[in-house]
Amino acid sequence: MINYQIKFLTFLSFFLLSSIVYAQSNKTLDQFYQSTISLQADFEQTIRSTRGKIIESSLGSLILSRPDKFILEYTTPAEQKYISNGKTIWIYDVELEQVSIKNLDENLGDSPALLLSSHTNVYKHYVVTDIMMQQADDISWVQLQAKGAEMTFEKVILGFKNNTLMQMTMYDSFGQVTELKFTKVQLNKPFAHRQFNFIPPDDVDVIGSVRAQ
Repeated sequence: MINYQIKFLTFLSFFLLSSIVYAQSNKTLDQFYQSTISLQADFEQTIRSTRGKIIESSLGSLILSRPDKFILEYTTPAEQKYISNGKTIWIYDVELEQVSIKNLDENLGDSPALLLSSHTNVYKHYVVTDIMMQQADDISWVQLQAKGAEMTFEKVILGFKNNTLMQMTMYDSFGQVTELKFTKVQLNKPFAHRQFNFIPPDDVDVIGSVRAQ
């Protein structure tokens, strides 16, 4: 389960990147960047196999604060938390009573997300285009097609309504599809930096020698 969550986490992180202007531009995506400093939402995540069979369904919540901070929390089927203050990431598995502490860039590695610490724009790694889809609700759809074969996600489709992220569908290199639907979305709430620091409970195992910053 953690592997899928890391994939989601690493891709979502590109929303936190500082903006660097490239020749390519997409109006819908750029408007999202310009209008969204922070985001808070609940989500439902579904992962399907290459044949469309549901592998896993999850519920959780997400807080993003640009630049580089996030709290990703899964509540079902297992409680797990991912907290980043922009330099350090804590991965807390409540059931296993275990916390892993890593440098943020070390955890993300060679991911499809543009690394939080790299400040690289999404246009460097993806070809971004508007697309039409057979769905209602006045959703504007944007497709991100990976430029390199080494990327974990070959294609990502984002759905925006009034510059607000509502849906995300990710197609990985193994043929699996991860779909997220966001609800109760709130934009640009103020979050204190201390909210993105995590102190592990006394009764859990701590893995990793990285010193939290």
